[in-house]
Amino acid sequence: MTVAEELSQAIMRLTQANSDEPQPNAEWLLACVLNVTRTWLLAHPDYTLSEKELALYQKYIARKAKGEPLSHIVGYQPFDGLDIIVSSDVLTPRPETEELVDLASTLLDRKATLALLDMCTGSGCIACALAKRFPRAQVLGVDISEKALAIAQENVKKFHLNERVHLLQSDLWKDVTGTFDLIISNPPYIPSAVVDTLTREVLHEPRLALDGGVDGLDIVRPLCTLAADYLRPEGWLALELCKGQASAVARGLNEFGWKATTKKDIVGIERFVLAQKI
Repeated sequence: MTVAEELSQAIMRLTQANSDEPQPNAEWLLACVLNVTRTWLLAHPDYTLSEKELALYQKYIARKAKGEPLSHIVGYQPFDGLDIIVSSDVLTPRPETEELVDLASTLLDRKATLALLDMCTGSGCIACALAKRFPRAQVLGVDISEKALAIAQENVKKFHLNERVHLLQSDLWKDVTGTFDLIISNPPYIPSAVVDTLTREVLHEPRLALDGGVDGLDIVRPLCTLAADYLRPEGWLALELCKGQASAVARGLNEFGWKATTKKDIVGIERFVLAQKI
C-alpha cells in the first residue's frame, strides 16, 4: 500500500466511525508511524509502506476509530515546545493551558530565584514548562493521583528537570508545606452533569481530572480558600476555569482581599483568573 492509498482508506474508516477530524488525524498518525512530517506525506504519495509500518498504522487507526485520543495512541502531546508524555491516567494538555502558562510567565521575573507550585499537576506539563521558562525556579507539582504522578515523573526525567521539579501526592493542601511566589492550577472544573456529554475522545481521559462537582467548583473553592496561606507577600494565583466561572471566582477573591482580574482565551472565552495576594 502506498501513502496515498492507505490514507484514503484510513480517512474513510474514521469518517464512517464518526471520528473527529478524520483527515488530519489519519495524516498525523501516519506521519508518526513513518517518523516524518505531514508535509512529507503530501510530497511522497507513492511511498510504499513496509509490512511493519502498515500493521502499526492500521492498529493506530483502529484505536482512533474507537474514539481513543490521538495523544494516547502516540503517547505524547506537544505543549509549550515540549513533547509531553501522556496516557489515559492524565489529562491531555490543551492550548488553553499553554495560554495559562503564557499569562503566568508575565507575572514574575524570569531571572529571579523563585518557588512555584503547580496544583493538580497531572502530566506535569505546567510544572515542566515553568521550569524551562524560569531557569532559577524550584517547582512543586501536586496531585492526588498516584498514577498521574508516575506520568509526571516520566516527564520530569525526560526533560532533565529532576533537580528543580519535585512531585508530591496530596489531596490539595493536606501535605503541602512552604510558601510560593506563584500558585498555578488547571483543576477539575467541568460540572458533573456536563462531563457525560463530552466527546468520546475526552471521555477516555480520567474523570478525576475533569469532574468539578455539581457546579464545577468543588476543587476550586478549597484551592482558593487556602491559597493565601501558601503565598509569599505579593505572590500570585493563576487559574484556568470553565466558561462562566472566572468572573465569579475573581469576584469572590476580591471580596476576601485579593486583587483579582480575569483574562479571555484566544477564542474570547473568559477563562483565566490572575489574583495577587495584597
